[in-house]
Amino acid sequence: MKILASDFDKTLYIDDTNKLKMNIESIKKFISNGNIFCIITGRNYSDLKLLLNKYNIPYSYLICQDGAKIYNNVDYCINTISLDSDIVKRLMEVLDNKNCDYFLDDGYNETTNINDCVKIAIKYNDKEKAEELLNEIKSKFDLYIYLSTEHINIVNSEVNKSNSIKKLLELENLNKNDVYVIGDEVNDLEMLKHFKGAIMKNHGEVLDNINKDEYEYLYEYIEELSKN
Repeated sequence: MKILASDFDKTLYIDDTNKLKMNIESIKKFISNGNIFCIITGRNYSDLKLLLNKYNIPYSYLICQDGAKIYNNVDYCINTISLDSDIVKRLMEVLDNKNCDYFLDDGYNETTNINDCVKIAIKYNDKEKAEELLNEIKSKFDLYIYLSTEHINIVNSEVNKSNSIKKLLELENLNKNDVYVIGDEVNDLEMLKHFKGAIMKNHGEVLDNINKDEYEYLYEYIEELSKN
């Protein structure tokens, strides 16, 4: 048995409709052969499920919000790591003073309840200014924070994709030696460092120094894993 944890956007979920179908068919075959397929993403559960249902994408586990939420194959949440409410309050004061456009997320939807917040997302247009804000926040708060295409993403310092996979293995009594990962961006860095795996050929420059085989499409990597 193999356990594959795959990033979603630009790894599994791609613009090329035919290649997306090939990704999905390869996942179905991978699971039917007795393997475990885990989707691991920065998206929240509700946003992700719309696409999983639309394209009939199968999975064994979902890891959302970079690991703040973990779900099994019947969508029961088996682990949650929230942001500390005091930190959320203090961070909101900083963002309000800077007139930032941001929202709190409870893992399912936007929320105003600081006690249920697992992620804060700050919208940006200017990447250079966003990086300055990111560094300022990092200097004041102990948090896991990174830039995606449109947002500065902030979660608990204990949360990242690597830690979430380790937690899943612990909760479900799975073997680390069976784990393989694949991704394409900065929030995939930790899991690519700590587990066997591959990177997408079209990846962010932060992964340039990761010594992993590269694949143009997810289905190619799944086919390779299925040979061994």
